Amino acid sequence: MRDDDKLLLRAENLSVKRGSQKIINDINLDLKQGEIIVLSGENGCGKSTLIESFANLIEPEKGGIIHTNSRFGLTLQQNGINGDELVNERITCSMMVANGNPDDMDHILEHWSMKHRRADQIAHLSFGMKRKISVIQGLMPAYCSNLPTFCLLDEPSEGLDKKSVKLLANDLVSLSKNGHGFIIATHDSRLLTIATKICEMNNNKIEIKNSEKEDILENNLPQVRQKNGNVNVAKSIWSKNISLRTKMPLLNRGLPLIASLLVIMGLITGLNTDLIPLNLTGALILLPGFLASLIKPAELQYLQEERCGDWWKAMLSEPILPKVTLVEIITIFFAPFISSLLILNGELPDDMMILIIISIVMVLVMFANNAIYSLTENLPRKNATYIPLLTLILIWPYLISSDILLDGTLKDSINEIIIVIIIPCIIYLIVPTLSKK
Repeated sequence: MRDDDKLLLRAENLSVKRGSQKIINDINLDLKQGEIIVLSGENGCGKSTLIESFANLIEPEKGGIIHTNSRFGLTLQQNGINGDELVNERITCSMMVANGNPDDMDHILEHWSMKHRRADQIAHLSFGMKRKISVIQGLMPAYCSNLPTFCLLDEPSEGLDKKSVKLLANDLVSLSKNGHGFIIATHDSRLLTIATKICEMNNNKIEIKNSEKEDILENNLPQVRQKNGNVNVAKSIWSKNISLRTKMPLLNRGLPLIASLLVIMGLITGLNTDLIPLNLTGALILLPGFLASLIKPAELQYLQEERCGDWWKAMLSEPILPKVTLVEIITIFFAPFISSLLILNGELPDDMMILIIISIVMVLVMFANNAIYSLTENLPRKNATYIPLLTLILIWPYLISSDILLDGTLKDSINEIIIVIIIPCIIYLIVPTLSKK
């Protein structure tokens, strides 16, 4: 077998900046089957930056990275786990991502002495237990795959007890014997002893030293069957589980809707609504739903906890566009109906078809707003500063809709209706392509 046939990961002339500072300069590194490469060096020398570059979380300034396997393992320093998940939900998702059969989850949990915590909420676990889960999901592709793959582990032993560190070291050796490769950023001398190569990082460069591994007993690895999984399906299940538990989508949209309705009712109480101009009345009717549609998507809030979003970005290999729940769609769609009944003294607009179309437009505005927020999250911070200003474009369909809601007919307002439908649709379809570029 040629040497390149054993290649799992390669960095070619890799240079990486964080802000204006160059952290990695012209590095070349290969990870081959069966290798355990340990990155060592002082804090700030670039170990985590290199790991995240290999995971495609940081765009190189120069050079490139070659993956020979689209599915790989990743353990981040900040775990990449949301506290509202249950242990079994996180393990299930990571197994789906790694093409493992979730029916064999208990084998892995028992191996790590966590079977008794499978139904616990992650927020209630100790730091060490959370770290275990992060390490398990980082090793999952190696546990689940019969074909050699690679895993990237950033300070995996941090917070683990001695028994767990020994288990980790033994598993790494056993998995490497099966052809899997590992790149580990660590200060832990207990993991240095199992390295096949040690990469000393200093002054933006690395010095590669071959290492003689200690003779460590191999572990009996957990038996996990393979099962093809879809990363997008896994993420959808993950988001749905958190939404059902926290009710965040309904709270995010419902609270501003109710608050704005109460303010509007307070302002118009005692007024003769017949004296209010029709376009202004239409604006008041649509305002609660419009404000609720501009709220930051709940899923993006889930993704921000402990760099959960970065873990999913690495697994998806593409920008994240947050999912919209059925509850959110129903809330935004019926908001104009509720507002009409309250503001028009129990009546609905005469042209019901226009009300239905405009309600659909408010839903489209929500989708477009989600796409804008997604672009803000996916772009580097310096490029994302002004992206929220795109939301101002969505005021246009709101104002046009306000004008035709009470003072127009479907036949006479067809041009305006086309405009208010097209604007959010264009934003929703085009903005995600900007994230990819």
